[in-house]
Amino acid sequence: MPPLFFERMTMWQVLKELILAIFYPHYCPACHEEVEGPGLLCEACRRSTYAPGYLELKKETVPHLDAVYRLYRYEGGVKRALHGLKYEKRRDYLDRMGEEVLHHEADLEPLFTGNPFVVALPTDPKRRKTRGYEIPPAIFGPYLKKHAMILTQALWRQKATKPQYGLSRAERRENLLGSFAFHPVKLDGTVIVIEQRCLRLIQNFKRCA
Repeated sequence: MPPLFFERMTMWQVLKELILAIFYPHYCPACHEEVEGPGLLCEACRRSTYAPGYLELKKETVPHLDAVYRLYRYEGGVKRALHGLKYEKRRDYLDRMGEEVLHHEADLEPLFTGNPFVVALPTDPKRRKTRGYEIPPAIFGPYLKKHAMILTQALWRQKATKPQYGLSRAERRENLLGSFAFHPVKLDGTVIVIEQRCLRLIQNFKRCA
């Protein structure tokens, strides 16, 4: 078991992981190698997709965003796992993706200083009910809990939307137009919007802000 994970686990958690590893082994969604510990990816696939840093933004295109930061490229096991969460009800990926966030919490620490407001883009209610979970809050939940942060309910869905997958650019814009609204809360300070895909976040802000 990787030392980074082991140091953070209690004896009960270690025992639980050993039992799960024996009876319910987890395999990397990219290469299908067995993964030791609670993470999502094997070490090789983690290294190949881990790409922390800020993305380049055209301010005239997304004036409401100051910056976009990512941990992983949307490819390989990360892409496969998110597809499983969205379309295959792979709830087992949630905790493991949360562990991937914790694995690199040192990268996120500078972003979350100063008690920022943390907001998530809400999923369409029908899809949330079908899945049984909300993806971004579940993925970032362990990190937020560890650092005593809570989500601010500042956004809500005011119309149902179709899945974006398979739609043309014009259809995507029409689908999202007017779909979000703000709750009347005072966001005086830094606001961090968490999302499973940076591109989706940028597109939503371009079409809805």
